[in-house]
Amino acid sequence: MKVRPILLLLTITSVSLFSACKKNLEDPLSTSSNVEVCGIKDPVNNLKWLSDKMKVYTFGDNADKLNGVVLFEYKGENVIEIQCSTCSSTNTHQYSCDGTLYDFSNPSNFQDFLISRKKISLLYGTEIWK
Repeated sequence: MKVRPILLLLTITSVSLFSACKKNLEDPLSTSSNVEVCGIKDPVNNLKWLSDKMKVYTFGDNADKLNGVVLFEYKGENVIEIQCSTCSSTNTHQYSCDGTLYDFSNPSNFQDFLISRKKISLLYGTEIWK
């Protein structure tokens, strides 16, 4: 039996694509940064509160394109911001190292955060709120 090159190429491509998709579904946070934050390496996976929150947002084939975790410095403190394409607001997803939510419900406080913050690192995915 003679194997046609095009059939062989399609088979190899299909297996490769299927394997890649399976890997992403098994470990959606595998693309996270290995930066040390709050004294912990790879905080997206190793800070329990952050890992638990990210499990809500990281599903499907494009999770790392539709979501992000960005580390900022604000007033001398680390601020971990969870950015998601399905979130209805951008001022309720900023957390301290222990998982405490920052209160940016006052528009002037949130504006101060936006103006004064300094981006340190993209910890996961894509920065979608610039």
